[in-house]
Amino acid sequence: MTSDPAPDDLDLGTIEELCAAATPDAEFLALARKAVPHLVAEVRRLRWLVEYGACPTAGTTGTEFVLPLDDQMLTYFREMADVLVEHIGLSRAEAVARINASYGTRQWVDLDLQLMGHELPEYWAYAVYYAPDSRGRLPVGSPTADADIDFGAHPVRPAPPKDSPFWTLEA
Repeated sequence: MTSDPAPDDLDLGTIEELCAAATPDAEFLALARKAVPHLVAEVRRLRWLVEYGACPTAGTTGTEFVLPLDDQMLTYFREMADVLVEHIGLSRAEAVARINASYGTRQWVDLDLQLMGHELPEYWAYAVYYAPDSRGRLPVGSPTADADIDFGAHPVRPAPPKDSPFWTLEA
């Protein structure tokens, strides 16, 4: 994946000319001139999300997450973010960005996200932050199962690039 947005042919000048040609109404044209830059920016953001492999509805969910979630799964994903904030010390923005980059992709949406509910949020949250160790192990959020893990030395996955569309909250 690249961190550069996809090139596009959205030219504000051309769009304004088309709006002006479409209506003689000066008031409408003034509104269009205000709205068009925001609409162009949103189209670019959505294209970028799709280019990053996000699910087709990414960025249209009205929440901090880029994938569509019902109320139960939204609560679950927010609990995953809470784990990353409270147990690992990430900012909320980074926690959400990591979750978006990991689980907001087409392959995850194609799977039944309800399967995630069979594990505690810690199980999935830790997999967002930690990489497998030399033995292929990931922490699972259980004090018993994770008792022999040295969290200070455990490999950490890189966060998504700051300019990626997975960062939906201010850092």
